[in-house]
Amino acid sequence: MAEKIKVTFLGTGSAVPTSRRNHPAVFVQYKDEGILFDCGEGTQRQFRKAGISPTKIKRIFLSHWHGDHVLGLPGLFQTLMLLKIEEKIEIYGPRGTRDLLALYSKLFLRKGNFVKLALDVFEVEKGVVFDGGEFCVESVPADHDVLTNSYAFVVKEKTRLDREKLKKFNLPNSPIVGKLARGEKVVFDGKEIDGSKLIYKEPERRVAFVIDTRFCKQLVEISRGAELLISESTFSADEKNLAEERAHMTSEDAARLAKEANVKRLALIHLSQRHDEMPKKILGEARKIFKNVFLPEDLDSVEI
Repeated sequence: MAEKIKVTFLGTGSAVPTSRRNHPAVFVQYKDEGILFDCGEGTQRQFRKAGISPTKIKRIFLSHWHGDHVLGLPGLFQTLMLLKIEEKIEIYGPRGTRDLLALYSKLFLRKGNFVKLALDVFEVEKGVVFDGGEFCVESVPADHDVLTNSYAFVVKEKTRLDREKLKKFNLPNSPIVGKLARGEKVVFDGKEIDGSKLIYKEPERRVAFVIDTRFCKQLVEISRGAELLISESTFSADEKNLAEERAHMTSEDAARLAKEANVKRLALIHLSQRHDEMPKKILGEARKIFKNVFLPEDLDSVEI
């Protein structure tokens, strides 16, 4: 059975946080991998409220360097130093990330009485930007008013052995099983067994993270076929001109993206504070175009 991908919405608000919605942050867990997408102010406290230790973070992917997406980093870094985290944390972001993190390090990561936090920094734009073997992270440039990336966490397609079909052969636990799992033919008790008839393909699973951007074709590329598309929906449909001016998307834009990319589910986040008390309007607008859409609250989680 496939291992679950767990997605926790630590922050679902936008530039101005509200009592209901924190600054943006989404945490993805898969096996022993922990990946944080964006780190708005207050993210480390959201980890605590969600019952997740921030020490589980192995990699952080930053969409861009607007404050509501990165101002949680200094506090998070200092906490990880206090906890004596010695394993390196990888930080990925658009061009300029290395210089900006160097400034953060100068201000907040001086050794003193702490174990200095070790960071590996990667400036990325397009393609597979991290490959963990059975999973990877892809990136495309978005269309915002500063350099911005959209990302996708992808568990790759796998070939699996059908254990139910295998049972009828009463095979011992031996290298024979490994050969069958590779689709090879073997002979057991004088009979040939064709491994290619005992295996099946488990399709890739994709979680796309699209935030702070206008609608553009590369977003469709990175979201295509996703089990879950997490998309910004800063503005309502009747604020389209404002969304274009400020380089964001409306509820209808997000729904159009979900439809064109043929995703299974759409989660709308990065709601403007003006819509905090009337999220049903945003949801209703999106559902006219794409039915399987929901509005997660802070600390909600889904498994894929």
